[in-house]
Amino acid sequence: MRVLIVEDERPIASYIEALTRECLGSRLSTVHQCHELERAAEHLATRAVDVCLLDLNLNGEDGYRLLTEAAAGSFHTIVISANTDRAVEAFRYGVVDFVSKPFDVERLRQAFARIDAASPGAPPITKYVCIRRGGGIRVLPLEAIAHFRAAGHYVEAHLAAGGFELLDKSMAQLERMLPGHFARVHRSCFVDVRRIDWFGHVSGGRYEVRLRDGTVLPLSRKAAHDLRDRVEAGDD
Repeated sequence: MRVLIVEDERPIASYIEALTRECLGSRLSTVHQCHELERAAEHLATRAVDVCLLDLNLNGEDGYRLLTEAAAGSFHTIVISANTDRAVEAFRYGVVDFVSKPFDVERLRQAFARIDAASPGAPPITKYVCIRRGGGIRVLPLEAIAHFRAAGHYVEAHLAAGGFELLDKSMAQLERMLPGHFARVHRSCFVDVRRIDWFGHVSGGRYEVRLRDGTVLPLSRKAAHDLRDRVEAGDD
């Protein structure tokens, strides 16, 4: 696992690194510290990272910019900050966990466990996905997205208004961050269940889900049963 620590106070950064090494052991391949916002942004743009441990106050600069860049990246983000009033905001951008300072090794271990989905914790409250466009970041409200579909190493975020944007996330990463009104209907698709018009068996072993805008997507047999149970239970 390749870890980036973004923390302006060097003793705290070293403390986080020591705990990270204790938590991950042989799973840790590299760990790097950045103490300034610009250096962290450069590192994220030029090097592969699996997990970013991010403080939100960097030498008086707001780490919010880096938070949106992290949300657009193909890695997980754990916020480590004393600014607990920023927790809800951070979760809306799909961070895995928010660790408040001060903390110990067990609390950090729990955060890493959430990445492994061993400790799912509370349901996600993600409100946005961030997409790199040119030299900037486009912030998309989840309410504007009808469904997600796998596209090679990327995921297409299909907009309710038409068109799609390429998202630098894996389907597994999306599954951890999407709120409950999105359901995985197939290994290649997540759908906003509130936009479903019909779903069911069509022929042979094929199942489909149809959205109100006419979009037809593949549906797995298990997902069809899960959706039926969900509808009968009155969810969403």
